[in-house]
Amino acid sequence: MRKINLEYIVEGTGGKLYAKAADGAYDCVSSVEIDNRRIKDECLFFCIIGARVDAHTLLPDVREKGCHNVVVSNEEWAEKIAAYGDMNVILVEDTIIAMDNLATKYMDEWTDLKRVAITGSAGKTTTKEFTYSVLSSKYKTGKNIGNYNSETGIPLTVFNSYADDIEIAITEIGIGDGRDMSDLVEMVKPDNAIVTNVGSVHMEFFESSREKLLEAKLRITEQFGPESTLVVNNQVSNLSVESVKAHSKGNFKIVTVGDAEDCDFRITDIEDKGIDGVSGKLIHNGISYDMQIPIIGAHNLFNAAEAVAIGEIYGISIEDALEAVKNIDIVENRLDVMRGRYTIINDTYNANPEALKAAVEVIRHTPAPRKGLIIGDMRELGKDEVEIHQDVGEYISTSGVDFVVTLGRLGRVIAETLKEKGGVEIVHSFDTIDEVMANLDDILRDGDLFLVKASNALGITRIIKEIKN
Repeated sequence: MRKINLEYIVEGTGGKLYAKAADGAYDCVSSVEIDNRRIKDECLFFCIIGARVDAHTLLPDVREKGCHNVVVSNEEWAEKIAAYGDMNVILVEDTIIAMDNLATKYMDEWTDLKRVAITGSAGKTTTKEFTYSVLSSKYKTGKNIGNYNSETGIPLTVFNSYADDIEIAITEIGIGDGRDMSDLVEMVKPDNAIVTNVGSVHMEFFESSREKLLEAKLRITEQFGPESTLVVNNQVSNLSVESVKAHSKGNFKIVTVGDAEDCDFRITDIEDKGIDGVSGKLIHNGISYDMQIPIIGAHNLFNAAEAVAIGEIYGISIEDALEAVKNIDIVENRLDVMRGRYTIINDTYNANPEALKAAVEVIRHTPAPRKGLIIGDMRELGKDEVEIHQDVGEYISTSGVDFVVTLGRLGRVIAETLKEKGGVEIVHSFDTIDEVMANLDDILRDGDLFLVKASNALGITRIIKEIKN
């Protein structure tokens, strides 16, 4: 992050300079934080009021750790912390909006920066990593930390992840119950973008309407001009060229990735070897290229192809881009294969129906004495959550797995569907992780291959840790 001064912060946040440190001290910052555990020198701290913690209560600790620039929305706390005499205090109405506004100003003034944004219901982070591998093969490139893709995560990425000498910034943008996609897009102002897919995740925030969700995702194009390009996965029915045009505004180019003959980047001859990898052919402009990626799941070939398509926009040859996707950093807890007494596919990063089905396909294509699933509730699916879990249960019933263990209220819906439909020999359903762990010794056998996956809220990563121990 390039240094910014106190005057810049006040102007960018739209706040009031409530107090200045004595002798004009500490008037520059070089990092931004919302977590008191990550305070460093020359830090600006935004007091976010969360569901469990009001960060204003952390201000004494923040100061003790060496932070002397704070943005607050509580005037009583502003007075308390100003009394120390060594604090620069900016008072605003809403600290989240103030942080977003400051990030918007910061990005607006970065005029020579090329920008790529990525959104979708699933596959965003993996596609971001593929895109980073491709673009960084030619340019100095920045990207989000982990899955910092929210209304607070994106500003933190802007300030703390993008070195001041990068040429291209890749920003993964997620939407849920936070600020509107338009606000985040206005901050990032992408020149080009990828929409990986539009599925069922976050439906509870969009009136359970896939149309509304599609429109929200396509707001990623709101800053586009005629030279901008949107790359879409044409395998997803609502991401056809016609659908994209019908649900978005503006004049921009559309590039399609998929398996249909009319796709700009076509994937064919897919060879899915389960946990042993996946390969295929990429056809572009009538030329066929061999394609291999180091992560499992046939669906990831399409994520990689989207990155290749973005690379071409920035002058990276198909050959160089296909070589670059082999160097992707594998994201922890995403289709991570762990081999030992059992072979475990650790996909506990999060869960949605499309991603779960894709992971089941990896199981389907992997030879093993016995195959199974340990899965749980998928959240944020809206009023159709029960029907969606029933649909997943029906899908699993034809997958060839030998056992299924479910966790949680909606996991039980999957289990009940499996018992009704058949196709799986052993089905267990539990309400808590403690119950799962108490029964796993009786369920698992040496040599088993199984997937572990559920929404993060269930804390299902604990199952992986305890099995490893």
